[in-house]
Amino acid sequence: MDRINIEKIILHILDNSVGIPALSEEEHPYSGEIMEFLEIHIEKVFDDINIKKAFFDSEENLVKNICIDISKDNDNFIAKTKEFAQLMYNIMAENPSIPSCDLICVLFNGDGRKYLGFFILNYKTSYIHYIEESDDKRVNKVIKQKTTLPNVNQKIDEFIIVDLEDYSILLKQKKYEINGEKEYYISKYLLHSKDTLSDKEKMDIVNKVSKKIVRDYCEDDVTKMAKIKNAIVESVEESDTIDIDHIKTKAFNENIELQNIYEEEIEKRGLTEKTIEVNEPLYKKIPRKQKLIIDEDIEIKIPVSYLTGNDKIEFINNTDGTISIILKSIKDIQGK
Repeated sequence: MDRINIEKIILHILDNSVGIPALSEEEHPYSGEIMEFLEIHIEKVFDDINIKKAFFDSEENLVKNICIDISKDNDNFIAKTKEFAQLMYNIMAENPSIPSCDLICVLFNGDGRKYLGFFILNYKTSYIHYIEESDDKRVNKVIKQKTTLPNVNQKIDEFIIVDLEDYSILLKQKKYEINGEKEYYISKYLLHSKDTLSDKEKMDIVNKVSKKIVRDYCEDDVTKMAKIKNAIVESVEESDTIDIDHIKTKAFNENIELQNIYEEEIEKRGLTEKTIEVNEPLYKKIPRKQKLIIDEDIEIKIPVSYLTGNDKIEFINNTDGTISIILKSIKDIQGK
């Protein structure tokens, strides 16, 4: 995303131990350090591979109406973010598994669009030193302290970003125990939204289905798994996407039945897209090596491209049922 331009900031404190939310009556004071802190985090959340696209499930939606009111008139920012924070706190008060947090609401621009961000900074425990002074002594102690703000190298656990042009949502959330079951309370009870799969979830589906098909139909053939991984890498290098048709065709050649089974299994798990767009964070997660565990004591990591031919490595099935592995054309061996 291009340079972030922050227009308004407000901080509301949602601490369950207090019994009522501490809602700010004024916007947060502006300072260079705070601006830089928020800008860095906002840029990061757009690249988070756990982010989901979501949509309000109806026109008459309390949170959507809050966003519309702020979009129409920035002067509504304080009152309407207080309204949002109260809605969120009401859910938290009824469900003690949801952690206390600081809620930073930010109105900002980026890539020519206007956004309203709700950044949920869940309380975490840390330890700091504390100096206790008495009349004649000083005692240095270590004490436990609640802290909420992640540093610039960490990620924000949960957030909601609403595009104020089309009111689509970018969402990252965690499950908490609600009525005895683990649920996503933000989408279900706060936003009343429907969401799509995150990039990470899409990649996980492809990986899990690939392993299942190789296990169930290819006798756990390590070279078949390598073909799938190599096809994924090829697809990304050629088109910046993970192309399901390319993967199934390359991995299963002329076996149309197995290609159909592969595609059906992926769709069954909720991934209906034929191609997955690959951004930089997802690109880094794509496996390019195959780990082989040999008799539980030996571990080898080999580039998947080496496993799809016999010029670098060869597997030989011996008559006694064992397998021999031959590594070829080795120029250098280093111990690490």
